Amino acid sequence: MNNKKVFRWWWSWESEKIEKWIEAQEGQGWHLVKVKSNLMRFQFVKGSPRTMRYVFDYQNNVDIDYKQLYEDAGWEQVYAKDNWYLWRKSYPADQPELRPEIYSDVDSIIQRNNRIKKTLITVGLVLIPILIMNMVVQPMWQIRTSILVVYLLIFILFLYGLNRLATQNRRLQGKSKSLKN
Repeated sequence: MNNKKVFRWWWSWESEKIEKWIEAQEGQGWHLVKVKSNLMRFQFVKGSPRTMRYVFDYQNNVDIDYKQLYEDAGWEQVYAKDNWYLWRKSYPADQPELRPEIYSDVDSIIQRNNRIKKTLITVGLVLIPILIMNMVVQPMWQIRTSILVVYLLIFILFLYGLNRLATQNRRLQGKSKSLKN
């Protein structure tokens, strides 16, 4: 078997987990060649093991220099769609201290998390009028109840994601303060 396709569910607030998983695949000789279905389907080709760093970035507004900046630093763009970007860069396996980082400082990660939070809030706010419209238009109380339950679950998931991102930002801010002292 020289090819494999893997469906891997992950949340935007857990990008480090999926990055490490892809890096582990590379270490086992599975080279990422394609990403599809909104960053959930990964296609790999078997080869020799490599030490690669993968990093997801979320950008709302990308200027002309964005891609060039990372390419000049030796990063290869693997995926770009719906404001998500996946970058990779190789580094020596015997020198883990040279593992490259796309973010130059903790504040950049916090800014990325804040961009994701704004998107979650926007989508959540857009869903409120849709929920109200569905509740008003639907005559059967059983269906209205089902719709309400589904929307409540979605809102709980959004709140959970916002909480995870806020917690991560607080942890990073503490780390940033300790580095500055």
